[in-house]
Order: sequence, then C-alpha cells, then structure tokens
Amino acid sequence: MKKLSCFIALFILLAGFTVEVSAVQVTFRANTATVPDTLGAASLVQLRGAGGQLTWGGDSPYFLTNVGGDYWEGTFEFDPGTELQYKFYTNSMHDTVYSGAEWEHQGWEADVSTGNRLLTVGSTDEVLDLQFVNGWKGGAGQYETPYTSVAETFVVWIRVNMQGYEDLSPDADIVGLRGSNMSDWGQTGELSWGETYPLTREQNHPNNDSQQYPGGNFYSGAVHVPMQYATSGLSFKVVVHNAGSPMNDDWGNLKYNSQRQDEIATSGVDTTNYWFWFDNLKPMQVEHTDEVVVEYIVNMSQAITNKGFAFGDTVIVRTGYYGTAMATSEKMLTRMGFASTYTATDTVLTTIGGPLYYQYYRIKNGVEYREIYYNFYYEGETPGEAERRLVESVGGNAITVEDVLASQSEIHRMPLFRNTDLMAQDVLVTLTCDARPAIYQVMAGSMLEDIQSNVDVTTPQEVLDYGVAVNGPATGGWDSWGQTLMASAEHKMWDDGTHGDGVANDSVYTIQILFSPDSLDIVGQEFKFGIGGGDNEGGYGNNHIENIDDAQPTFTINAQFGSIDPIFYSAWDFDTKMPTGVKQIAVEVPTTFALEQNYPNPFNPETRISFSVANTADVRLIVYDILGKEVVSLVSERMQPGYYQTTWDGRDRTGQLVGSGLYFYKLIAGDFVKTYKMMFMK
Repeated sequence: MKKLSCFIALFILLAGFTVEVSAVQVTFRANTATVPDTLGAASLVQLRGAGGQLTWGGDSPYFLTNVGGDYWEGTFEFDPGTELQYKFYTNSMHDTVYSGAEWEHQGWEADVSTGNRLLTVGSTDEVLDLQFVNGWKGGAGQYETPYTSVAETFVVWIRVNMQGYEDLSPDADIVGLRGSNMSDWGQTGELSWGETYPLTREQNHPNNDSQQYPGGNFYSGAVHVPMQYATSGLSFKVVVHNAGSPMNDDWGNLKYNSQRQDEIATSGVDTTNYWFWFDNLKPMQVEHTDEVVVEYIVNMSQAITNKGFAFGDTVIVRTGYYGTAMATSEKMLTRMGFASTYTATDTVLTTIGGPLYYQYYRIKNGVEYREIYYNFYYEGETPGEAERRLVESVGGNAITVEDVLASQSEIHRMPLFRNTDLMAQDVLVTLTCDARPAIYQVMAGSMLEDIQSNVDVTTPQEVLDYGVAVNGPATGGWDSWGQTLMASAEHKMWDDGTHGDGVANDSVYTIQILFSPDSLDIVGQEFKFGIGGGDNEGGYGNNHIENIDDAQPTFTINAQFGSIDPIFYSAWDFDTKMPTGVKQIAVEVPTTFALEQNYPNPFNPETRISFSVANTADVRLIVYDILGKEVVSLVSERMQPGYYQTTWDGRDRTGQLVGSGLYFYKLIAGDFVKTYKMMFMK
C-alpha cells in the first residue's frame, strides 16, 4: 500500500499537476470604545500592516464597517499560513483615506504587548475574538479588555463626553453614574439611584503624535451587572458632584443633575455603551471677531439677606457660554466700598448684535457654587441655556450689564446662592405655601397639569378640596408623587390653624419641619409643592431652593405656589404677592392708612377698591357676605407704603360667581380697620 501511494505521488509530480490551495475568510472584530476620540458610524476604521495585500499606508484595502455603537467588523481573504502583522487605524474626521493625504497617518493605535498585532492565518475560515483598539495604554494585550471580569456578572462599559459642559472642574469635580436595573430598580452591581458610582477620567491617546483629541473630555467606567439581571436592562443618569461631597449626597446637593436619562437593553454578555454628550451639551464651533468690553454691576444684598453670600466670600462672573464668545473667560468681582454692590470688567471676543451668555458663581473653601437662576422667558430647545444669564443682543464695543433688580422673575434680578453649610443648630422651620397663585391661574382658564401622576387641577375648588403637599429633600427625600403623598405626615400641609398654620382657611398651607446638624441637614433646602400631592406646580427639576436662618431656633419660609414658573402663573404677581389686578397707583408715601368706597357701586361685572398703606404692615383686604362669612381674600401680604388699587369680579375663593346682594369689604392693616358696603347686581 505504501508503494502505491508513493507511485501516485510520483505520477502527479511527473505529470506537472499542482494542487490549488483555496483562500480562507478571516473576520476581524474591533471595538473603538477605548479610543479617546469622537468616532462615529461614518468614521474611518482601517486595517494596516504587512502580509497579504496589507500595507502600512492609506492605500491598505481593508476597511471595517460599523455594526452598531463601538463595534466594527470586516471579513477579508488571505492564503492559509500567511503571517500577518497589523494595526488598527482610526480617524474620526474622515470616512475614507488615500495614500499621500496630509492626515494619512493621524490615527494609529498604540503598540500592543507584541508591538504590532500578530496572526498566522489558518486553513479554515475563522472569526477572531473581539479586539479593543489600543487607545488607552501602551502595551495592552492583543485581546485585552479595558475592564476586569467578575464571576457571575457581565460588564456594561459606559462612556460620556464632558466637553460641552463648560462648568466642569476636572481637578475638583466628580463625574459619576446613578441608576439601576429596570426589573426591581434596586442595587445593580455598582449602580444605585441613591449613591453615585464614580467614573474615571480618561487620558490622552498613548500615541500622542497620531491622536490629537483631548482624551480628558471622556469619563468612563465598567458596571458589573449580576447575571440575575441579564435581560432586565439598565437605566442611568450621569451626574456631577462638588469636591468633597459624599457619593450618597442628596440629588439636590449635586453640582449638576442632568436631564438626560439613558436606557440600555442587556443580554447577559459584556458590552460597551456608545459614548454620548453629557446632558446633550455639545461644544460650540464659532468664529467671533468683535472685541467687546463688558462691565458687570451686581447687587448682592438679597444674597446676603438670604444667607447665600457673605462679605468676604469670593464671587466671579464667567462669560461666553454656548459659543457666544471665542472662549469662556472668568473675572472676580470687587466690592464697591462698603456697599453690597460688586463690579467686574471683562474683554471678550464676541459678535456685536449677537447673544452673550454668562453666570455668577460663589466660591468658598475652593468650591464654586453656581447661582440659583432660571430665565423664565427662554423659548429655545437647549435646557441648559435657560439656566444661564443672557445679554440678548450685544449693543456695541462697550456694554454695561446691571443685575440689580429686586424681583423673582426679571432677567436682570439680583443673584441668589444656595448655602450648603451644615446647620449650626436644631431649627424648627415653619414652611408655608400660598396657594392663591394656583387658584387665580385656574380662574384665568389654565389647567395645572400633573407631569408624573394624574392629579390635574382644572377648577379653583379643586385646589381647596385637594389641599397641598410638599416633596423633596426638605421632607427627607423625594417620595412618589400622587394622592398618597397627602396621607404622609412628612408631606401633607395644613390650612386649619394647626401645625404652625397662622390663619385657618386663608389658602396659605403650612407644615413644620425640624432640621438638625445631627441629621447632616444643610442650610439650603430644596422642595416642590403639589396640589393634591401631584407634580403639578412646574416642570422637571425646576424646584424651590431656600436658605434657613440657623442663627435662631425657629424660622419661617414664606413660599408661593408656582414661583418656580412665574410666566405661566401670569394671574399672580410674585413680587407684590398679590393678584396681577392689585397695582400700586402712586409712588407718594401716604400719611395715614385709608380705605376708599368701591367704584362703581352697585357693580356688574367688577368693581375697583382703592386703599393706602402708611408704613410697612401686614395687610388684609377681605370680602364678607351679609352673614359675616368670608367670601374671598383679595389681599393678604406684608406691603410697603403706597397707594394701591385692586378689583373684585364678584367671585368667591373657589371661582364661583356669588349671588346678587349686599357684601362688605374690610381692610385690616396693623391697628387700622375699616369696612365698607357694596352691592353686586347680576
């Protein structure tokens, strides 16, 4: 038999026959999550090297195709036994490359542990294991992963680009994740909604001559998810902490709580989540040519009174957000003499006639605190822009910006800052909520929409029937919105003369809360009101923040429902704390308190009532029926001296039209009391 085989072989050789060896298909699988650059599906991922038709230049014919997120594949033919040396080449700015292009070599990965990647092509088709393009460290293993595997878990690698967040201080701030699985919403590996899992700031590409994008813009980390949640999916947010803050800090104390929330479908295998812009904030690419000198004049008196700022604190102004200047610049404000006015002058490269965004910051113990500010008139689609101050149109080469108005809604109002100091002592806080803005706004035809449950408010009577609850960190933490909130002693507010309520049935609701340094309570507290416990006061994340005066054992916070959105609540003036129908009609200071006879009288559909306030006093103007029952309170505020006028449209506190007949209206201001009669006729 052996002789026969030899004979056949010899015959083939002598006959000149050759046996053709077929090429094999090799599939290369790459992951670019470890390349510190803004690669996208249309970017360039190429295989370069030696062996087969591989070259070390832009003319190498092997290109990988994006198959989703960070994952790329390419299948190429090679002869069996071919010795390959290769590297991955990536370029975020181009989708093709050619030999001789000026950027032909701007995209090499770093060396792996063997220098170049190595492969001996086998005799059959093969799919190579996943290879992470080496942009994270020199000498990584050819098949090394950027994370460590843990038994009984799979990895979700999450990556965020912070370049568009212009307030980030990389040396001080902590960027991290909060979230959970979407099955039981509990602790999921390193993830929970109550504690932040820090991400790691990435480094520049180890092959610096080839990759130029600043790698420090990226933060990334591996979440090890227990296998029990293999198909549950993940939900998470990226947040920013101030330096030194505990990882379980309350949401309201975070430096930045993004509005963006992501969900990832999982299958129990390691995966990378494609990089994204933090809170959808993208860096602006702009050109500005106008040099403009900006003078800032700022009144800090309200911030001082509100315990958010003190003489000796540092305050800065930062200018040029959202690409409104060639670069953001920063200036420290200087106090003018012994006044509470501060000034600064900055020279910026911007565009005359265009917008200019800026913001004030208080700096204490090396930590900066952004002012509490919202532009209620903002109509754009970028949420962060509404939280910045704005010069809508730069008027020339020299402009003056004056933020000096004592207002809750004006664009150029005085700054306010949250005080994050620990409480100095136990303080019993009486928190009141004036619900009349809700009543008047519904009377004006608006609906208060519940954005998280189903407590929509459509009539004034519903405001009174449902009552008011308070939610948020000030109550010990956010609880679920809905009518069950009204059954909670920590959330339900009262308008019956109990629980610190001053006057029963005056539409001002009250709750008392004890804050203590033993509970790590801070001076600046965050909360939000809801009629009937619904989230129906305003939009997501736009909450009340008030500083407590902890120099005394008791303190009162007088808040108004809807002041977080005064433009929507247009039927109420949050500065005068009265319906928009109450107006100051003269600037002179009267010498006495007075109440005038209404006009017209009799009246239908409305009548005007004028009164004067001689000095600062608590003022109430109340309408009664003939039996002495209170019909409606037209005014109930502490008022400055002046002449005032308001109207009554014949409706009671629920918005219902009263019957024809005789009514009384009484003014109570300090020791002054005066009553007049009026006749309503349908």
